[in-house]
Amino acid sequence: MITVFSKRKDKPHAYGFNETNMPPFTPIEISISPDGSKWVSMFDQPDLEKIYVHSHDVANATLTDTYQKIGINDGQSLISSSYEQRDIKMSVLFWGMNANDMKLAYDALQRFFISREAYWICFSDWPQRMYYVKAKQITPSYVGDRGYYCDVTFTDQIGLSRSVGTTTDFVVGFGNNQPVDRPNYVFSTSKFTVVNMSDVLVDPEKRGHSFKMTLKGSSSSDMTITNSTTNLSITRKGGWSGEWCLNGTNPELNGQPDGINTDHGIITLQKGNNDFIVTGFSGTITFDFPLWWLS
Repeated sequence: MITVFSKRKDKPHAYGFNETNMPPFTPIEISISPDGSKWVSMFDQPDLEKIYVHSHDVANATLTDTYQKIGINDGQSLISSSYEQRDIKMSVLFWGMNANDMKLAYDALQRFFISREAYWICFSDWPQRMYYVKAKQITPSYVGDRGYYCDVTFTDQIGLSRSVGTTTDFVVGFGNNQPVDRPNYVFSTSKFTVVNMSDVLVDPEKRGHSFKMTLKGSSSSDMTITNSTTNLSITRKGGWSGEWCLNGTNPELNGQPDGINTDHGIITLQKGNNDFIVTGFSGTITFDFPLWWLS
């Protein structure tokens, strides 16, 4: 299980009876990660004490469509469609500091969020989703008696949120399109259904989505895996044993490239149920991919 947030037991909280050093709200915990696996929480950074995230807002997912005029056909034909970058705005409170402490805290906040490279960010009030971002602006917005607010604006590089973890081990949460029973992603039969809980098609070829389909077992003849929902398939010619994997669009046999022995087919996953048929194989098949959502 991926650990995203701090393990400390004394996390900041809204002030209670006889407490004067706590904020007037329960802060949102923020963690960042370069790879989506190893996370660093604001709550574990001594220089960020008394800096509390009040709220955040993710702009709507926005599609950009490209059209082309074809011959004398009426109108235009849709050529491509993709989600654009968008802003994520976060409100931060510097609490109970004097002017000099605020300057130091402001520098610490910049060091934590400003980077030449994009990174993943996760919010504790939306803990099942992460966003690939770069911080582009930190600006003061309100000055009070015991501190001041500032707004941090991130650019969501992808324009979609991604699951924390993949289908082999992901964080469950509301809004995940998940049925009552958690879907299975390991199969040992020739016919089965893979549930894509994303809001979009999982497409490793055109969209570059991470996707692994791993077969452990053997085949004595030609093997074909077909997604009858999308009408896409891949065939591996000849027998084999061990582990065969379709890593994105790259077939591998026992860790070595195996594309020369295939028909160079691809597999995508439509939103919702995807019905598969497998021939010429005996063993288990595991589907490992992150989920993508609009919000």
